[in-house]
Amino acid sequence: MDEFKSVKSADSQMSFIFTDARKHEIMDILPTRRLHHLRDYFLNYSYEARASVKTVVVDMNAPYTSLIRDVFPKEIVIIDRFHLVQLVMRSLNQTRIKLMNRYNTSRPEDKKVYRKLKSYWKLLLKNKTELSDSDYRYQRLFKGPKSSMGIIDYIMTLDVEFKATYQVAQNLLVAVQHKNISAYQTLVLSENKLISPQMKRSLRTLKKYLHEIANSFKYNDSNGHLEGINNKIKMIKRISFGYRNFTNFRNRILLGFNNKRVAS
Repeated sequence: MDEFKSVKSADSQMSFIFTDARKHEIMDILPTRRLHHLRDYFLNYSYEARASVKTVVVDMNAPYTSLIRDVFPKEIVIIDRFHLVQLVMRSLNQTRIKLMNRYNTSRPEDKKVYRKLKSYWKLLLKNKTELSDSDYRYQRLFKGPKSSMGIIDYIMTLDVEFKATYQVAQNLLVAVQHKNISAYQTLVLSENKLISPQMKRSLRTLKKYLHEIANSFKYNDSNGHLEGINNKIKMIKRISFGYRNFTNFRNRILLGFNNKRVAS
């Protein structure tokens, strides 16, 4: 289940889409994402059809989880791991920006640090296992050779809060990568006073969806194919210079994916 930017005639200009996670086929597209409309739509299916749904993959949208429990009696709600990683990396990047702005002063030495934090943002968001401590390359901002791990080590010396936040983010990435539920839950549930407010807020969100995220470690279902479909929908909308009518837009999307649910 997901939503995407739709036509102006759609409710809040957003449409709701859901797919078959195994076949990667679009099941339907609705002109609204309001819960009472979605609830009425799904309740039109027979109880047997709704009971046959075993897993439902969503992002961290609280209303959708309540909807799923209302209409699917035997569901297992899964929070996609992609959204978990996205949330953690966004918090780390916000912490980096806060630290970077602290060095945005008129002092030449501060400006040098500012430029480094601004230039090496991609490196900070990389998985630590992808970094090297032996591959030295000339780095203009350091005026000499430096390995990617050496750059990270330098940045870690700048601020205690950022170092703690970076370590928590990296440990979460490793736990997700290896599907280590116990390590993930320990990181989320433990109190860490040194990390940034942004990361603390993200950990509270992860704690709220602890059970649903744990399901993503047990099952291989994900919304990866749906994110791909949404990207193709954006492309369809762009090359068509937009749509005014929702039905026409919906039919064009379904035709683009060779779907037979096109309205006559």
